[in-house]
Amino acid sequence: MTYLFIEKEHQHTLKKEIIVEGISLHTGEDARIILKPAPPQTGIVLYRSDLDQTVKIPAEPFSVVSLVRNTTIGSRENENVRISTIEHLMAALWGAGVDNLEVEVSGPEIPVIDGSAYPYYQKIIDAGLEKQQAKRRFFKIEEALFAREESSYITILPYQGFKISYTLDYDHPVVGTSFFEFEESKDNFAAEISKARTFGFASEVEKLHEQGLALGGSLDNAVLIEKDKTVNPLRFENEFVRHKILDVIGDMALNGRIKGHIIAVKSGHRLHVNLARKIREKMLEEEN
Repeated sequence: MTYLFIEKEHQHTLKKEIIVEGISLHTGEDARIILKPAPPQTGIVLYRSDLDQTVKIPAEPFSVVSLVRNTTIGSRENENVRISTIEHLMAALWGAGVDNLEVEVSGPEIPVIDGSAYPYYQKIIDAGLEKQQAKRRFFKIEEALFAREESSYITILPYQGFKISYTLDYDHPVVGTSFFEFEESKDNFAAEISKARTFGFASEVEKLHEQGLALGGSLDNAVLIEKDKTVNPLRFENEFVRHKILDVIGDMALNGRIKGHIIAVKSGHRLHVNLARKIREKMLEEEN
């Protein structure tokens, strides 16, 4: 493993603050975040404004404290300090090229908006980026790493760029099996990945609600799948697998910018973060 600094690649933050409001997917509560410019080397840091104490949580793999239907980061010193469902925002920041940012969150979860990363991405682009003097750091994978649970797995292999090859396989006639690839240098994140929405099954809604999950889910922020059709129209014929790639990007962004080829089969947040932690361990070895 090794770090790369590319001469023309600089770190970036926002030119100005952005406020985003909306409902949160799992708690169903109103949520508000403020994206704030931050100095070089800050990374992505989140904190809650509704608590007496300001605890800043770095968006990195070892900050993840829960992976039940989303990626939740939190403080290991205070278990009450948690921020949920950060994966779409993280993907949007990665896609827009934001390296340094502070995110003020009004409560335990960020807004889901339309269930994709696109609204976040577009607000970031509209606000504009500020180039910073510090060089952007890439972590180059030089040996294969993987994580596996039964028939699901994810691996990252050495590669000159950043590429994701994802195979989705559901025992459901509407979802079925599909494959899609995204390569950063060749494909358009905004057009091809960022607009893909999260999805759920009508048969699971009651059970999820009993678990306190998806309370804010609606046809405005998710694709709902019935036995033989989707209730709302798809944005892409293969929107489901594109959204899975979006989730991979958001979870891998916990390590900043990486050079490697990710191959995933039926993976979810648990496997993504498992792999991200293995990558972070290699990064820490390099730093030491």
